[in-house]
Amino acid sequence: MQKEEIIARLTPLARRAFEDPELELEDSQSAENVEAWTSLAFMKLLSDIEQEFGFKFKMMELLSLKNMGDIIDAISKH
Repeated sequence: MQKEEIIARLTPLARRAFEDPELELEDSQSAENVEAWTSLAFMKLLSDIEQEFGFKFKMMELLSLKNMGDIIDAISKH
């Protein structure tokens, strides 16, 4: 799956999780620069990703997800 396709499918999930209908995804987005990126919103996003893309994150994977770029990379590996 190409990055553009991942972003197209991931964007509505992130907009819903972070309650921002105008959110445009960038690799550098993280809890440090997205105000609504709380631990609860992040877990909601991860759960929605697992449902949308049909896989489960491994615990070690979850620990390495620091920003949107990491999330996109993890999805592309599945």
